[in-house]
Amino acid sequence: MGGGHGFFAGPSSFQANAQAGLPYAEVPEELRSRIADVLRNEPEHPQPVVQFSHCDWDRRPFGLRTFLAPHAGGLIVAFLLVLAEVGLLHVGPLLTQIGIDRGVLAGDRSVLFAVALAYLGAVGLSTAASWFRTRFTGRLGERLVYELRVRVFSHFQRQSLDFFTLEKSGVLMTRMTSDIEALTVLMQEGLVNFFVQGMTLVVITGYLVFLDPTLALVCLLAVVPINIVLTMWFRRVSLIGYLRVRDRIADVLANLSESLAGIRVITAFNRRDHEMARHQRIIDAHLDANLYTGRTQALFGPGTESIGILTQAIVLLVGGRMALRGEVSLGELTAFLLFLTSFFAPVQTLVQLYNQYQQGSAAVVKLRELLAREPSVPEHSDAIELPPIRGAICLEGVTFGYDPDHLVLRDVDLELAPGEVLAVVGPTGAGKST
Repeated sequence: MGGGHGFFAGPSSFQANAQAGLPYAEVPEELRSRIADVLRNEPEHPQPVVQFSHCDWDRRPFGLRTFLAPHAGGLIVAFLLVLAEVGLLHVGPLLTQIGIDRGVLAGDRSVLFAVALAYLGAVGLSTAASWFRTRFTGRLGERLVYELRVRVFSHFQRQSLDFFTLEKSGVLMTRMTSDIEALTVLMQEGLVNFFVQGMTLVVITGYLVFLDPTLALVCLLAVVPINIVLTMWFRRVSLIGYLRVRDRIADVLANLSESLAGIRVITAFNRRDHEMARHQRIIDAHLDANLYTGRTQALFGPGTESIGILTQAIVLLVGGRMALRGEVSLGELTAFLLFLTSFFAPVQTLVQLYNQYQQGSAAVVKLRELLAREPSVPEHSDAIELPPIRGAICLEGVTFGYDPDHLVLRDVDLELAPGEVLAVVGPTGAGKST
């Protein structure tokens, strides 16, 4: 290649060393002695135990359902552990009702003693179930995250070079870090807590119906319809917001990566003020996206909390009148109010978890788009494996381009023997890296 750029095949490395007076493959005498000292103090290294293997290409569309399906057995075990934990943990109000009606009002101390022992046993068994559940779901969550990281990174390795030319490195780093982290939090904490709080609602609802179907119906009619409307609204607006947040954080990391990579050029051409203003615009957009999601959450959370307080007041009014008429006992009303208090605690937790779920859902959308990208240069099933080589490189009439309409190399001829030194000189975009 002529002009001010091209290929230069110089002398071999050993010839260059001899001309420069450097012995032993470019290592000066002083440096050789220091290397010898380092080698003498080098500790013993055991044989590597990490096994490397080929990662099969999972072509299924990425989603929570398809991702969790292979682990259905583990999820069922976790569900049963959660059911045992929640059922034992919330038996307290029922025991309180028995203690008041059959112990306190009847003046029977033996009933109070039996209720206290039963309460203690239920708490102990619930603690044991919680320990097993936490240990089991923790290991399952780590396995899921491991598989996801391997799948995403392997997908990067399968992509052609034009993929990395078109995509910003900061965006790819966001997919590997921020998006996977959001999904990690959802799988390791969000889904488990969702099961726990969801089963808590189911169990407490069963207890409420068992104690008094009329009061239970009043409670459900006051809570369920309004919460469904609020949840549908929050689902729509929050997903839009969190998708916007994921895009903006990708822009922030991409700008940061580009600025750090080109800091010498930025400083040399005195472009620091320009880059600071550009970064300010990007983080302003990120701030606006987060403020939008914050406003929606500020409406959703207090709204559900207000519904819970109003429902407790209604139940106290209706239940109190029923107690005065003798339709329910004092112990039943007390147990019902205790269950109702426990009912709204998981509702508030589910509100927070739904917010977390929306963040994870936005990450799933971004990862699904990434994993759906096919390499522009697919690997042939009958590709020939490269046999052992001796290090010689020979190019004959090579023409290459990442985009067929924009060639990078045209009819390049080059022959390099083992040990030769090659200098590739040219302006940016001339094809040196290619």
